Amino acid sequence: MSFSKVMIVIGGLLVAAGCVYLLSGFVFYRAIYHFNQNTETPAQLGLPGVGVAHIISEDGAPIDVWIKRPEKGAPVILYFMGSDTSIGPSAERLTPFLDKGLGMAALVYRGSSGAGGTPSEDAFAADARAVYDQLDAMMGEDIPPARRVVHGYSLGTGVATHLAADRAVAALVLEAAYPRFCRYFTDHFFNLPFCYIMYRERYDSIDRIANINAALLMLHGEKDTTLNIDSARELFAAAKEPKRFIAYKDGTHVNLGRSGLVADTLVFYGQVVPGDWSKP
Repeated sequence: MSFSKVMIVIGGLLVAAGCVYLLSGFVFYRAIYHFNQNTETPAQLGLPGVGVAHIISEDGAPIDVWIKRPEKGAPVILYFMGSDTSIGPSAERLTPFLDKGLGMAALVYRGSSGAGGTPSEDAFAADARAVYDQLDAMMGEDIPPARRVVHGYSLGTGVATHLAADRAVAALVLEAAYPRFCRYFTDHFFNLPFCYIMYRERYDSIDRIANINAALLMLHGEKDTTLNIDSARELFAAAKEPKRFIAYKDGTHVNLGRSGLVADTLVFYGQVVPGDWSKP
């Protein structure tokens, strides 16, 4: 084969590889950012004391945050939801904590729940920092880092881990977490090495978690078929002490709230943010 033909073949292979690379990014993006577009309000859901704050993110984009002010001395949960849902049901999941007097600041993701904007890992990270940086104004009082706890669920564990690595917090709760989101695709599609071709929206939590100086609680269901519990244990192994991993024998990806998560998390919060709020 002549040199020119060899170069044509090589060029063709490079073009094909580039097309696969770009196409894979599009496919991954569509699979990650699938949200319900329901536009329910806190009042429609019967969430007393919950309102909606309108703030500006780091890049100037307007974002919404569902908030509830804490009772005196109680922690505030900075909450980051998963995919395939909207902000309403996500905030409802925190009702048992709100009933105990805890505060809440739950980010409405761009491109979810009827909100405008384009979702992305970088955008969510910027929005999460904006929530943190403007929390005092939203709560109407100074909330020191010692009263700020971050809770991420599923996709939101990557957002939560990123924030806890960027800002000082008292505690990090990861519910149904992953070490890297590319592992989700590997675990579901024949163990193919997607982490080698997934060039964006990776949510590499395992590369950030060792930089977090906060108490860690990880919660996972042993019957979770969406995010493998063994992958979650990899993330846990990379984290600093103090840390605790709770595996729920009958837990799936969606039922940990009925499997003991609320009681376990309240005990944890009472340990890291002690005060009258946690007393019976």
